[in-house]
Amino acid sequence: MILLKLFYVFFIIGLFSFGGGLAMLPLIKEAVFKYKWLNETEFLDIISISQITPGPIAINSATFVGYKVAGIPGAMSATLGSSLPSLIIILIVAVIYDKIKNSPYKKAFFNTVKPVTVGLIAYAGYLIGEPTFLTGNLILGLKAFIIFFITVLLMKKLKINIIFILLGSGLLGLLLF
Repeated sequence: MILLKLFYVFFIIGLFSFGGGLAMLPLIKEAVFKYKWLNETEFLDIISISQITPGPIAINSATFVGYKVAGIPGAMSATLGSSLPSLIIILIVAVIYDKIKNSPYKKAFFNTVKPVTVGLIAYAGYLIGEPTFLTGNLILGLKAFIIFFITVLLMKKLKINIIFILLGSGLLGLLLF
């Protein structure tokens, strides 16, 4: 029964999420807390691991949640549930794209979805940022903010490869925390 629930929950999340994995995080968080599959620390750990492992963050998150809840069968069920809606939608779009590519309805739909996607991604940033920066310990929150600021600076101004930033921040985290 838990395998069907994992599949169903992640299928619904995958079906109604636009904007990629970060836009899915608020829905994933809501589901894992609703069903008490993870606590807040476990959720943040899974998000962190999902960001540094190869592949889309939403699929990685679904896989890790499924694994935590029901082992390898749970990981397979949640992963399939999360990715199947995208496969179905892209197959439908591929079939009808030539008919709708100049449609005003298509343009209106995407003009509406864009700001919603930005909002969902911003909320995902808030979900991750709040417990990271506002830990209740001012020193830890300040250290986390400094790492965040340095990371943004390195990516934006110096154009340093993200792999080196991840490795460096991991080492810095070991030293500081």
